[in-house]
Amino acid sequence: MKSTAVGTPPWEDYNHDGLRDREHDPRKPPGVRRLVCLGDSTTLGWGLRPEDAYPQVLQDLLDGAGEPWEVFNVALPGWSTRQEAIAYRRIARGYAPDLVLLGVCLNDIPELQNNLARPPAWLAGLHRRSALVRRIVGAREREIADVDELFAHPDAAVVREAFARLFAEVRALRAQVEGDGARLAVLLFPFAEQVEPGAPPPLPEQRIAQFCRAEGIPAFDALPALRAHGASGFLDYDHFSPEGARAVAEAVLASGLVAAEDRRGGPATMAVGAGGSGRALGPLVAALHEGDPRKRLAAVRALGTMGDEARTAASDLSLLLRDPDAAVRAAATWAVGALAAPDQAIPALLDEIRDPDAHGRAGAAWALGRFGPRAHAARSALAGALDDADDDVRWRAGVALARVGPDGPLVPRLIEMLAAPGARARAPAAEALGRMGPAAAPAVPALVGALDDPREDVRWHAVWALGRIGPPAGPAVPALAARLADPGLRWRIADALGSIGPAAAAAVPALQAALDDESESVRWRVAQALGGIGPAAGPSASALARRTEDASGNVRLAAVHSLGDVGMDPGALVPVLTRALDDPDRRVRHEAENVLGRLGAGGGAAVPALVARLRDEDGGVRAGAARALGRIGSIPAAGRQALQALLVDPDERARAEAERALQTSRAR
Repeated sequence: MKSTAVGTPPWEDYNHDGLRDREHDPRKPPGVRRLVCLGDSTTLGWGLRPEDAYPQVLQDLLDGAGEPWEVFNVALPGWSTRQEAIAYRRIARGYAPDLVLLGVCLNDIPELQNNLARPPAWLAGLHRRSALVRRIVGAREREIADVDELFAHPDAAVVREAFARLFAEVRALRAQVEGDGARLAVLLFPFAEQVEPGAPPPLPEQRIAQFCRAEGIPAFDALPALRAHGASGFLDYDHFSPEGARAVAEAVLASGLVAAEDRRGGPATMAVGAGGSGRALGPLVAALHEGDPRKRLAAVRALGTMGDEARTAASDLSLLLRDPDAAVRAAATWAVGALAAPDQAIPALLDEIRDPDAHGRAGAAWALGRFGPRAHAARSALAGALDDADDDVRWRAGVALARVGPDGPLVPRLIEMLAAPGARARAPAAEALGRMGPAAAPAVPALVGALDDPREDVRWHAVWALGRIGPPAGPAVPALAARLADPGLRWRIADALGSIGPAAAAAVPALQAALDDESESVRWRVAQALGGIGPAAGPSASALARRTEDASGNVRLAAVHSLGDVGMDPGALVPVLTRALDDPDRRVRHEAENVLGRLGAGGGAAVPALVARLRDEDGGVRAGAARALGRIGSIPAAGRQALQALLVDPDERARAEAERALQTSRAR
């Protein structure tokens, strides 16, 4: 995942924890319970807008139901249970969660096995360099090739070992979570093929559920809820569609695990495998017209969590936006947003955004955001809500304003809000300006002024906004460069300068000095920023070249990548890249191949080293070496023989690139 953003609503980018989530206050608000969703790309919401991921949808549903929960999305692509346990220790536990939902995808099981059942480093080194050692070790036979083996060979020794690893990780995580005074539950996420007709029995889920029952760990199986949606619940083999993510969130809420938390601290009752509401639509719609506000409120909240099946009730719910009872009005705002009410509801929502009840104002802002650009008439009201006394309202207004789309006429008002001393809206106003991109160029002087704001969140929002404005923010470069030593801003400033691009050339000396920063995060971002500035950062080439030997793989990767952009002399660049072809990090080796390939004939001196990489242990590196050789063009006889051998390589990419390189060299 590449992102130059720092995160915050509307969940479009990454927060300071490196997660695709909004910023969370380390101090738990009074009366609020915290829920951490641990997982991989399925939990993160791969392929979805951030607000469509199941944890964020669950947050919306809980808010609409009036439940005081704060949901955290602690997930990144490629994680399995081991990484999720590390993320709990390093990130999540600092927020004092009350409940941790561990998302388990079926691919987590083979990934644990294949990643943890590794040989010692000395053997891995021999394995990388010797085809004979690779044949003797037989690494493929020690791995689970794919998830299908969990169904086809459930009693195979390697499958049993993989499940044992999973169970050991879950036990260890449960001990840590409970030691922190929280509870752990397991969510089981199926693969897409399991919702299709004729799918095999869910043996892996049954095995995990049996383990959880024996250990006393609540386990919720999402398969029944997703089966009702079929293939439309998935984007691919395992990632949910927006429809599927909402179905999972609704089923988790219906299970009672989260919403019905016992206020005395006891565990909620959990219906394993619960899915679907099971509530009759007709009686609920009729209850909307009851004289008793308690009945109306219960019906509104129930309909708001039912999803598509309650969509026909949206018009009836819209009428309750003007209900005399404040609690009913507030609940109706959330339900209207959840059910995609008709545009006729927008005027009533505009009234509700000024309601005395903060929960109602937050719901109205969120609902208006769900209309997107159709709610353009709400822009001014949403901008005003950025200065609301309630933090939740300000956050929801910022989310909504980004989705509705802030426009040019709002810029002067946002500038005024940003510059108002002590105003609550300073950070949200900076964010709204950043969401507008280059159209917010008139705000650059005000954003520069905000770099000295006494509040850190205002300062870093201003930095982020200048980066989002991009090249038109060039006049801010001296002020940004002067603050590169600020501990709270320096990596964010590096990101912003890289996004400003060639217009940030004046910052190159300061960035070059920051390549020696003690923080790995700063060093790789600075290296990346220099590449974003391009040839104007040429004077930093030698310093970047030294960073290709940094202790951090991320720094080495960014340095190699940027060396291809700053215009370093090929005579000096090729030896650096040739050395990088032996880097222990496959990403660095692969990026060195990419840069050499871009040099074309100028990379000829690296051909012997590239030929050696045709035997790399990593299929992507082998493919990259073949591609680079094809672009360079001069392939010796030994290289052609190695390319011929790649034509039967187990990696499809390597086979394709070898064939292409051979064809290119013949054509020349």
